Amino acid sequence: MESNAIIKSSRPAMGLLTSIIICILVLLVGVAGMVMLIRLKKPPAEAANGERSLRVEAIQIKKENFQVVITGHGEVKALTVVPIAPEVSGRIVDIHPRLKIGEIIPKGEVLFKIDPKDYLTILKTNRKRLKILKRSHELAKKEYQRFLVLFKKNNVATLSGLEAAEKKMLAAADQENQIIQVLETAENNLERCEVIAPFNARIKSVSLEKGQYVTPGQNVVTLADDSVLEIQVPIDSRDARKWLRFNKDETNGNTTWFSNLEQVSCKIRWTENNNGQTWDGHLHRIIKFDQQTRTLIVAVRLDTETALKKSPRSMPLVEGMFCSVQIAGRTLYNVFRLPRQAVSFENTVHITVKDRLKTVQVNVVRVDGENAYVAGGIKTGDMVVTTRLIDPLENTLLEITNRSQKENKS
Repeated sequence: MESNAIIKSSRPAMGLLTSIIICILVLLVGVAGMVMLIRLKKPPAEAANGERSLRVEAIQIKKENFQVVITGHGEVKALTVVPIAPEVSGRIVDIHPRLKIGEIIPKGEVLFKIDPKDYLTILKTNRKRLKILKRSHELAKKEYQRFLVLFKKNNVATLSGLEAAEKKMLAAADQENQIIQVLETAENNLERCEVIAPFNARIKSVSLEKGQYVTPGQNVVTLADDSVLEIQVPIDSRDARKWLRFNKDETNGNTTWFSNLEQVSCKIRWTENNNGQTWDGHLHRIIKFDQQTRTLIVAVRLDTETALKKSPRSMPLVEGMFCSVQIAGRTLYNVFRLPRQAVSFENTVHITVKDRLKTVQVNVVRVDGENAYVAGGIKTGDMVVTTRLIDPLENTLLEITNRSQKENKS
């Protein structure tokens, strides 16, 4: 009985021990599997902690000589504009058939004609009077000579008679001279009845009709001579002081005005023409110095041959066109030309030194459009960054994107 009880009590203990052993084995198998999986897993590749480069464009610079160009704008005008007014009064009896605004009338042709009847009548009447007065003058002269002979040789004539004959002769001569002057005036007025074009004239304005009565001094026609055109161009006084060219040897000691201005060549371009066409002119004179705008007004001229169109498809340069004028100035020697965006507002540029960024201070002598001219701070052979950078870090690694293009070109 006791032995059976002992056997029954030992069975639960054996079952518990077996369960514990099985759990331990399962845990060991799981741990072994995890260790094997960990060993089979490849470690991740280490990420390279490298420096990132800044992509820019750069150019290699060299010293050159550049001629400064002073740019200004102005309107083309005909040099000679003449208002025509009649010199005699009368009614208009004839007008040139092409006396219209914009027409060209050749030199020597009659623009309009004033009725000459009154002046013809004056001529006819006074010519008849002149014949009578000439005869009277001759008779008075003969009578005076007769009295003079009688007075000197025979003492027959009296002194008072001689003086009266002389007075009569002088009066006749005076009347003859007066009529001659009247005839000359009438002939001049008759010529003035026809108003003739003084040059190959373009009609700018007309206020004249056939049958209209005109008086001396009344402007009825305005003519323009397009053989010589002029553009008045205002330029900044600082540009004028630095870059205008003057002849040192040709000075006029009697005046302080700009008498020794060098008449350099100029390029003229109509602002509304984008095909690149230009005309050649020359700097003629300095007109005035404007105190209010602090500008110097210069005159640029060009002649008919230059102003005419260069090709059938292009327009000629004519009065009224607003143009850009480039005036050749002095020469800049041994300077670097850089794109405007390569120079900061503080007059600094970025250069590459062993593919690293370096900022240097430069001496900007002139800014002209898209170009900046630098005289110091950099040297020949430097690679100047042309990409606009905003507050870059000094010594930044650079990648020059256009280097391969430069190598291919070379």
